[in-house]
Amino acid sequence: MAEPARSIGERIRQARKSRGLSQSDLAQRIGVSQPAIANWESGLHDPRRLMLAKLGAALEYPLDWLAAGDRSVAESDKHAAAAYIRRPVQHVPVISFRSAALLALDMTADPHTMAEDYIPVTAGSSKLFAVFLEDEAVNLAFPIGTLVVIDYADRAPTDGVFCLASVAGDPILRRWRADPARFEPVSTDPRYEPVLADSASPIIGCARVSIRVH
Repeated sequence: MAEPARSIGERIRQARKSRGLSQSDLAQRIGVSQPAIANWESGLHDPRRLMLAKLGAALEYPLDWLAAGDRSVAESDKHAAAAYIRRPVQHVPVISFRSAALLALDMTADPHTMAEDYIPVTAGSSKLFAVFLEDEAVNLAFPIGTLVVIDYADRAPTDGVFCLASVAGDPILRRWRADPARFEPVSTDPRYEPVLADSASPIIGCARVSIRVH
C-alpha cells in the first residue's frame, strides 16, 4: 500500500497522476512552466496560496487538502524561528566571577571544571559559560542578579558589544568601545567612568545571552 502523501509537493504529484496528467499538461492548465511543477513536486519550493487554489481547481482536489501538506525545507527555513530551533541545546556551566578571571590567565582552562551549576542554553557557540552579575556599573543593561552567558571563543569584540575583561586582575563586564579602546559603564550611577583598555586588560569573552532569574 502506497505511503500517504504528506508534503505539499507529494500531494500535487499524487493529484496530478490520479488525473492522468503530465507535468507539462498541468503547467499548461494553470499557466506556468513545466519546471515550476517539477520544483513544487520535488519540494524545492512551495506554490503560494493563489497558485494552490489554481492547482486545486485544475486537479479537482480540495484546496485545504493540498495546503495541509508539510511545507518544503526551503520554505520552512524562512520562518523566523527556524535557525533557532535547529540549534542544539547545550548545558552551560555557571561559574563564579573569580573563576572567570582564571580564563584570562589560561586560555586553555575548562569552565566545566569550575562549574557551580548548569543552565540549558541554545546558542551558536560551543565555548560558553555563565556568570551572575552583581554590578551597579552596568545596571541599565543587566539588572542585579542577571545571569549572563559569555562566549569565550570570541575575544575580539566589535564596537558596542558587552564583553568580560580582566582589569588589574579583576573581571568586569562592560560595553566595549573601540575608539579609543575602553570599557564603558552603562549605569544609573554617574560615578562610574570608562576604563581605558590596554595589553594588561585581556578580553575573556563576549556576552551572548542574558537571563533574568526569579
